[in-house]
Amino acid sequence: MSHKAINVLFLLCVALLPKGAVALSTDREQPILIEADSMVVDEGKGISIYQGSVSYLQGTVKMTADKVTIYSVAGEFERFEAEGKRVSYRQMLDDDKGELRAKARLIDYRAKQGDILLKGNAHVVRGEDEFSGSHIEYNAKTDIVNARKAENGGERVQVVIQPRDKEKAQ
Repeated sequence: MSHKAINVLFLLCVALLPKGAVALSTDREQPILIEADSMVVDEGKGISIYQGSVSYLQGTVKMTADKVTIYSVAGEFERFEAEGKRVSYRQMLDDDKGELRAKARLIDYRAKQGDILLKGNAHVVRGEDEFSGSHIEYNAKTDIVNARKAENGGERVQVVIQPRDKEKAQ
């Protein structure tokens, strides 16, 4: 798989964060810039690894991580995993709905299942609403969010939902 194809696949997986947060539609049309201290592509195994202060930019999409691993099977994107002390993701939303921001120690996205896992001090902000917990799972196909506290009993789930303007909601 070519380096450009890997970058496009990486964009697709990060752009598929919660469907309730419709990302800026023009971002996919923008050039992709990935910077890292190192990159290893093993086409035979279908694995690409970016390491060391990984920075990903495309349009309004901005993601930083210590390490990003992209998995593909038969040339098709299957999954990505971004990990680090604090993985950070930001993207503007369409229709002036603000910005989507997510942070965690691990962000794992599985394309076939439509599952996104944020693990380790996870925090998501969409516009003015936000939720956090040790472990947040989101299924884009079913639109189900599952958040829970840390196994050690600390870091309980927290949710902040702002009141909606009735005129805008209709």
